[in-house]
Amino acid sequence: MTSGNKPVYSTSGGGDLRKDAAGKSAGGFARGTGPTKMRLETGGRAGKAVTVLFNLPFEESEARVLMKEMQGKFGCGATMKDAPGGSTIELRGDVRDRVEAFFAQRSLKVVRAGGR
Repeated sequence: MTSGNKPVYSTSGGGDLRKDAAGKSAGGFARGTGPTKMRLETGGRAGKAVTVLFNLPFEESEARVLMKEMQGKFGCGATMKDAPGGSTIELRGDVRDRVEAFFAQRSLKVVRAGGR
């Protein structure tokens, strides 16, 4: 397969060329601009709700600390993902009200997105 003139996968001594030398996929953590946005997602998750925070205006280390604090305070699972539009924090369950209160305590801005 090729993407334009560049090969994406090669069986001759390369393997997957989409990854850099460190083994990480291209892209990495992307810092957002403006306020953090929050939405509730259920699609593709067997009907289970997940609160997704995106457009994170933090460095990766700050975002991980924030995620760990929320995970402990809310008693829910959490993960950080690198998405094409930027990095996201996913919290299991509908914890949008708790996230808003958590951000307000720290004088950070969070905006609901998605219309629910």
